[in-house]
Amino acid sequence: MVNARHLGMKTRLPRLSPRDARRICDPPGTCLRPTRRRVWAGLALGLVLLVALLAGCAELPSASTEERRILVLWHTLTGAEANALETLTDQFNAENPRRLVLVTEFQENVLEKLQAAPDRRPDLITLWPADLAAYVALGMVGAVPSQSAEIQAAWPDFLPMAGALYQANGVPQALPLGLATYLSYSNNEWLADLGYDPDMASWEDFRRTACAATDPVRGQVGVGVPARASMFLAFLTASGSNVVGADGYYQFADAPGHDAASLLKTIFSGGCGALYEDRDVGMARLGRSSMAMIAESSESLLQIEQAILTGRNFDVSVNPLPGPNGPGPTLWYGPGLMITASDVQHQEAALEAMAWFLSPEAQQIWGSTTRYLPIRRSVIESELENGEQTPTGALSAKLWQLTLDAADQGTWVAWPQATNRITCRASLLRGLLALQDPEADAAAYVDTAVTACNTGVEFRLPATPEPTGTPAP
Repeated sequence: MVNARHLGMKTRLPRLSPRDARRICDPPGTCLRPTRRRVWAGLALGLVLLVALLAGCAELPSASTEERRILVLWHTLTGAEANALETLTDQFNAENPRRLVLVTEFQENVLEKLQAAPDRRPDLITLWPADLAAYVALGMVGAVPSQSAEIQAAWPDFLPMAGALYQANGVPQALPLGLATYLSYSNNEWLADLGYDPDMASWEDFRRTACAATDPVRGQVGVGVPARASMFLAFLTASGSNVVGADGYYQFADAPGHDAASLLKTIFSGGCGALYEDRDVGMARLGRSSMAMIAESSESLLQIEQAILTGRNFDVSVNPLPGPNGPGPTLWYGPGLMITASDVQHQEAALEAMAWFLSPEAQQIWGSTTRYLPIRRSVIESELENGEQTPTGALSAKLWQLTLDAADQGTWVAWPQATNRITCRASLLRGLLALQDPEADAAAYVDTAVTACNTGVEFRLPATPEPTGTPAP
């Protein structure tokens, strides 16, 4: 794992029930297996070329037609992110001066397909941190972001967590299209009466207030947390634990990590907090004031805002999860864009496409149409200025400011790549659920999770080439 302090063949897996799979595969998309969708982009392009050939009949292709270079991007995105990618692709094809044609194709099981047919790889792919080590080991990284002069020039404007998220041995192999983190959402009007200040709250403030807000007779509970491995890791991160050391091995079985588990056990086993499988449950209960606080991803901000508007319509606060002495470090993740083209000409063209997708204009569109934050500071600052002038954007403005604060103060941690392996995630989830039991040994569950997660760090493919490229600018 990379954080602010650090800057300077498949295994047989147990079968999971659909319920456990939903809990373990989180953040959304980290082990996504969507339903089959038809891929229209490639077909559309083929039809266009066929019509052009038929229309031209005996005419030879013009020089301008021969100069057009087709780039193929495989992606696993769905929903708003897939729609945003399609919009940006159309704009790129209309605007880029080299007359490049980018074709986006939805693909399932991208890594497996590239392993089976490495010579038929696309020019770019989307990926998640969990798969980066495998792509590096397979030699699938065609070019790294720092090989683009345009990206190098823009590097100071990238948020530091963006540059750290897809590193291998200190070298960024990809860059995220957007960012998300885990936060605390609290009912200001309710908690102000209990003397709770979310901007300054420590663990003890958090525990005391969660229990003070709990009233079983009225059906009220202090805090709600989705039963997800990622949420346990986010609380461990907020504790200040050295979640992953410089050698890549998990180390959260330290004093802060044990203390975080002990705090959560006190809250959950004491009835002051609730774990739930369906994330919508927590958002709905927060909205109708039967839950004083929830821990959730920033991806859910619009859903939370809507739940509050249709509920009690109160003032809500967005903050980092509390740590021992105040707000703790935040854990960041996001879908990445990586170049896999094997020949130099396609690599150069793919670098141009990547630079365009990370441009301020494209990042503004991505940030406004998806659940993810832009990775560029200038775009967030611009959005923050606009948000302050628009009352309805107040909640988003709080998130934008929180993002800049994390970057400026160095209170951020990049999602650890090995966390997505099944043994790690299952052990983290098991530990979180166990904290509901008053007799559970919280420290022992943390120790077990560290051991399980480190089996993923030790995963290696037979050949492990050095990462492509040089360190980031």
